Amino acid sequence: MTDTGAPRANRRITARKACLLTVRYRIAGGWHPATALDLSEAGCRLRLGEDLPRASAVTVVFEAPLRDGATALAAEASGVVTWSRLEGLSHTAGIHFASPPAALVELLSSIG
Repeated sequence: MTDTGAPRANRRITARKACLLTVRYRIAGGWHPATALDLSEAGCRLRLGEDLPRASAVTVVFEAPLRDGATALAAEASGVVTWSRLEGLSHTAGIHFASPPAALVELLSSIG
């Protein structure tokens, strides 16, 4: 059997770093808890408790705890839901950031 389809382009602009950060996101007014599964300057993948409508505007607040009582690094980024699907008992969603804040770049460097 041969593959007659066109090759798929790699849409990811930047490599994502695996993480397990507790975050919160705002969509349509209220804040909701979630877990960031991976993160880059251009986007993230969230595990959450609801299906998010594609193309919805969303704001995500990330916080990376530091050791030895230091102040946690935090970043707030606005983005758009690019996909959302049910995986097991929870949903996951891909969020694209058009222009990441400088605090997100600093937080990324801290998670290794």
